[in-house]
Amino acid sequence: MQLETKMKGLDLPEERRKVLRDYLEYEETQISKESRKKITPADFESLAVIGRGAFGEVRLVRRKQSPSMNNASKNDPNANKIYALKSMKKEMMVVKNQVGHVKAERDVLASADDNNRWLTVLHYSFTDETHLYMCMEFMPGGDLMSLLMKEDTFSEAATRFFMAEAAHAISSVHALGYIHRDIKPDNMLLDARGHLKLTDLGLCKKVGEVSPSDHPEVVLDILRQQAQQMDHDGLDSVDPPFQYGQLPPRFTDSKVRREMAYSTVGTPDYIAPEVLAAQNGSSGYSYTCAVDWWSLGVIMYECLVGYTPFYAEDPVTTCRKILRWRQCLEIPPETRSQLSTECIDFLSCLIAGPETRIGSAVDGSTEYKNGFVQVVQHPWFAGFDWDGLADCEGPLLPSGSHEFPQLLEYLKCVYLFVFYIVGHFSNSFYSSYSIS
Repeated sequence: MQLETKMKGLDLPEERRKVLRDYLEYEETQISKESRKKITPADFESLAVIGRGAFGEVRLVRRKQSPSMNNASKNDPNANKIYALKSMKKEMMVVKNQVGHVKAERDVLASADDNNRWLTVLHYSFTDETHLYMCMEFMPGGDLMSLLMKEDTFSEAATRFFMAEAAHAISSVHALGYIHRDIKPDNMLLDARGHLKLTDLGLCKKVGEVSPSDHPEVVLDILRQQAQQMDHDGLDSVDPPFQYGQLPPRFTDSKVRREMAYSTVGTPDYIAPEVLAAQNGSSGYSYTCAVDWWSLGVIMYECLVGYTPFYAEDPVTTCRKILRWRQCLEIPPETRSQLSTECIDFLSCLIAGPETRIGSAVDGSTEYKNGFVQVVQHPWFAGFDWDGLADCEGPLLPSGSHEFPQLLEYLKCVYLFVFYIVGHFSNSFYSSYSIS
């Protein structure tokens, strides 16, 4: 009520009021998270191990009834819910210098709204004497890499769907003030309906504060209002449309990100050239949120061609090819002939130098374009139903996906169903749950 009263006195436009309301809701959610009671492993019933790695394991678990709600007159709303519980050995995390990465993942997931549909939800995080725990949303559809391995290549239409959803997810990370720095198909999980979410945020770098106006849903709302204004006032009343070979004007409501990142991270095949240049100590090289858009371009190439654009037998050669990307980048003629001009142009806007890439600086300054706006406005997405994205099913559903929601409901109350589910879906669903 206090916020509404103050906004009335300031006579703010409705889009600005919405941004402030969303931010207040975010702050209230954060306070609520901090006030939650201490959680322990004893609060969960282990159903199956669905992933193992050098630092620990991931288990499919079911939340137990709270002891304080065991009588019939009380109902625990969290009882019997299914999660993926990641447990990591403290000793191994320290030895392998991974503590900072785990903290980074926890911080970015904790800063995200529980309603953020583009990041895997962190429901709880806790610790005991020997382990760190992160209780995550369970994503039954596996990862995008497993789907690529199964399909070899995607059609242009399927690729456009996944690029749209990945752009949403990347933009939501940037709106939280982070660079993801490890965008790759392995870190894109799919739900039972074939929709995508980002995970494995351990390499995120904090480069700014939370910017609600940069969230993709807010961006789409503002672009929709601009389109309505265009229809009302005519074409000359708004910014000119995107033209081939020319990136659109800077999104006027985009938050300026002035801080740079200098450490080197990421998977070699998907890493941006300026990240490698920073690692090599080249004077003046740093990188920004634009590195995530490069990685998305590499994934797009892989979806269309069947392998990454700078693939080599060893990582050193891969890195050398990335640094010489202008000489090494080539779309096979047989693939190029099957792609639209708009598709190839969009790919060239992602796999580009940091000075012209989507999400790049404005005229060499320290202000940066809103990459998601540039994606939405590109001709490849002309006519794309951004508003109806959540209502449709993904173009490539995993085997048995239509059965999974019902089986998951059974799993909440019948223990024996876990053996059927793990056996039936293990080949396509659980490959992404590992801790390396």
